[in-house]
Amino acid sequence: MQMVTFAAWRNDALHSGRPTDRRYVTLAELLVRLGSYGLGLTWKAQMFDKDPHPAFARMMEASAGTGIPTLELLAMDVHLQAVDGDFEGYSGNELVLTLREFDSSSWDVRTADAWVLSEIERRYPDARPMTSDEWDSTN
Repeated sequence: MQMVTFAAWRNDALHSGRPTDRRYVTLAELLVRLGSYGLGLTWKAQMFDKDPHPAFARMMEASAGTGIPTLELLAMDVHLQAVDGDFEGYSGNELVLTLREFDSSSWDVRTADAWVLSEIERRYPDARPMTSDEWDSTN
């Protein structure tokens, strides 16, 4: 698996033609960026915050066991800012993608899929490779 990290807070406009403003990359944005690749995944959410927002608590509960399909996850409050959390994408029983929000400051992505990595790097030009030690330190 390869890992990349990028800033969760952006100084760019989400939509072209709009003024540049500081904005936060949400889980919803990342799920949409995954396109058809992400549609076939089921997700398990784990928050490391001792008192997560009720929406994230519901997300963890709903995703326990076999996980929650992407479209159901998108229908939840995924536009919120988490503090520390892992969102694990599974294809069947195989973990194929982890989206980790670290300290509300960065998103870390771990996958073996080259298309996902290239899409992240294309959409978030500050994305840079991470070492295993860096990945482990954000958990």
